[in-house]
Amino acid sequence: MHFLKRTPAAPALAVLGLLMTATAAPADAAAADAAPASAARAAPPAVSCAWPAVVRPGRLNFAFPETNATYWMMPYRLAAGDRLTAQGTYPAARFTSLTTYDAKGAPVDSLADRQMTPDPGSRNPFAQEQAGTDTARHRYTVTVKPGVPAGSGGNTLAAGVGGADSGTGFLVLRIYVPDNEADPTGGVPLPALSVRHRNGDTSSVKTCPGAGSAKGAAGPLAQFLRQRVQEDRAAGGFEGCGNSTAKSPGFALPKKASGYFPNPYNKYLCTPVAHEAGRIVVIRGKAPTFPHTSDGQSVLTRTQVRYWSLCQNQWRLPYPATSCAGDFQTAVDKDGRYTIVVSTPQDRPAGATTANRVTWIPWGPTDVTGILLFRTMLPADGFHQAVQDVGKNQNPATVMGDYYPDISYCAKDRFAEGGAAACATSAQAGRSG
Repeated sequence: MHFLKRTPAAPALAVLGLLMTATAAPADAAAADAAPASAARAAPPAVSCAWPAVVRPGRLNFAFPETNATYWMMPYRLAAGDRLTAQGTYPAARFTSLTTYDAKGAPVDSLADRQMTPDPGSRNPFAQEQAGTDTARHRYTVTVKPGVPAGSGGNTLAAGVGGADSGTGFLVLRIYVPDNEADPTGGVPLPALSVRHRNGDTSSVKTCPGAGSAKGAAGPLAQFLRQRVQEDRAAGGFEGCGNSTAKSPGFALPKKASGYFPNPYNKYLCTPVAHEAGRIVVIRGKAPTFPHTSDGQSVLTRTQVRYWSLCQNQWRLPYPATSCAGDFQTAVDKDGRYTIVVSTPQDRPAGATTANRVTWIPWGPTDVTGILLFRTMLPADGFHQAVQDVGKNQNPATVMGDYYPDISYCAKDRFAEGGAAACATSAQAGRSG
């Protein structure tokens, strides 16, 4: 999930009251943290089960999610001496992580799959060769703890900013590209959560019904999250992808790419696009290599990135994703280059097929501005043309070279007659050569 801020004010998910019933702070602490009366309407509902909000298209589709990933959200409030423990199993998937966020959705601390030390007797398939396929030997334990700084290691996540003695926020579990597309959890149970209170008592938190399913309700917090986005939306139109506009699109770093629950292991380029009948969007570039985990390849395979994708999103509440072309879903030619066409079904050119090495993704609603997001995840140490390598004031096209996603508008008929080459700008033609 990721938000691109708008001016003049950033929208806010004011989640300062979102608590597990099992982890409610003592009355004296709660009183000290009480919100002013003006903020009372922002207080979220209490929850009594684990992973009560599930973000993915078809469930809770907001905040520009990646359609090949699922995000489970768990609110917490931990007093000094408390700790939240997640006992999990490494999934059969491309990527997983556990990340803590503060009450406003800003990252506090994170552990990627390869950083999670396995339990005694277990092995980490994201970090160790010959880890086997026995999930009973793929176990890990992560602790969310107040009073420690971010990056402490030892499978410990800071609960609050700056090593604060108490912490209010969210624990978010991500799973990208499960081996079995129909099972978003990657073939394993969601991590079991428990809380050890400062007085020594321990409380287990039962997983919410249906939290691990691919379909069904989005969870008891979904409506609250939607309402908060609605209430705190900023006035004005889209701003934020360098100097690009819907009239003249071009992928650039988000100007204000802070936001809500961003994945610390992704970096993004974005551009707005506008629909016109008979016009399509064509994106071309060289595809970074990646581990084909859905075909049985190990994530330990030497590749340039762990994951990359292009997503079409809608710039309207609640900022849903329409569709994504993940790396494994994207056709490439003999030179490892991709061509992606974004259009309505009626404007899809006949040649926009995987047989022609062209990937098509649907435009979605045409009455709103579209936002294209290009993301790269966990680039290898020797690969220096990912979005992660683009500095604040640098031109991403210069840094990324052939891996930069060139974009152009093109008439549907022109593409049908001459293919992607007929739609190329002079810069694209030079790269293609």
